[in-house]
Formats: sequence, structure tokens, C-alpha cells
Amino acid sequence: MAVRAAQEQDSAAAAELVFSSGPVAFEHIFNCTHGPNIREFLDSEFAKLTTMFSHRHHFVCEQDGRLIATIGGFDKASHDATFMGNAKAIFTQYGWRGIVKGLLFELRLVKPPRKGCYYLCHIAVDPQWRGKGIAAQLINFMAARAQELGYSTLSLDVAESNIGALRLYQQLGFKVIKRNKSYNGVLDNHLYMEMAL
Repeated sequence: MAVRAAQEQDSAAAAELVFSSGPVAFEHIFNCTHGPNIREFLDSEFAKLTTMFSHRHHFVCEQDGRLIATIGGFDKASHDATFMGNAKAIFTQYGWRGIVKGLLFELRLVKPPRKGCYYLCHIAVDPQWRGKGIAAQLINFMAARAQELGYSTLSLDVAESNIGALRLYQQLGFKVIKRNKSYNGVLDNHLYMEMAL
């Protein structure tokens, strides 16, 4: 299995994986009753360069030419640089409702990366390949990359109910820093975790 930087042509396969990293949140924010199919939106944005869903912020794991996992990475500067692109894409496709839902999610549950931290997101493995250590391989790859870039901390958020992912992150050395309580009956509580590099 090879980990490599994502490319524009990975968009269709990557969109499905990115969606699977947080389907409840994606369904809530990008609700297709007032916009396009979520996977189509993610496919389109992954192929572009302007939003947090772009291939430029992602790495993929490939086996025999098939994408089987994704992971995204940001620091504060790269995350902030996508803010206007995110807002424009969401407003264009989902209107003010999507913008409001997205802002609430970011302000209350999954906050932007703090300065000096390398933040992981969209960690997803194809169901047929789960349980084989691929998520750990991707996270270790990103940890090494973050160290090379000069970061001292790796961070991520995980839904509190995602026990399997939480256990993996703890085994890799992440510690729960804060519990962010859900503000509605749809989204789960989220745990913000950090690991020293």
C-alpha cells in the first residue's frame, strides 16, 4: 500500500471516502433538500483548489491502483486561507442555510486548528479494508510530515460515539483535551484530541 498526495483525478473515489469520515455532519450541513447531492459537491470541490475539501489538503492510500483511504491535514494558516472559498462554495450550492449550519458546526463542535498545531481531518478507510492498520499508517505518515514541517502537536476531533476511532487515536498517543457538547439532537458530542510530536 502506498500513501501519496491526492490529485485532482482522485476526486470521485475520494469524495465517497471523505463523506464516510463524517456522514451525520455532512448530511446535516450539506442537506440535499436545499442543494446538490453531497457526494457530487465533495467530488467537485476535491478536484478544485479553493476549499478545505480540495485535493491539495489531502493524502490518499492506494492499493493496486484503487483508492482505499483518505486523510486531510491543515494548520491554522492553510485552514484560514480556505475560509472564503468554503463560504462561497457552500453559499453557491446550499444557500444561507448551509452557511449558518457550517459556521455553527465550526464554532461549537469542531473548531479551527490552533496556532502551532497540525490538524487531521477526513480520516476514512474503505469498509473492505478496515481493521488492517491503514488508518494508523496514515496518521503516522501525517505525524512524520508534521514533524518535518516543524510542528510539535498533532490534533483532531472525533465524534464521542465513534468508539473504534477513539480507541485507535488513544493507542497512537492522542489525549482528550476538550469535550464539545452537541447543540442539537442530530450531531454527536465531539472530543478534541492532541498528541505531542
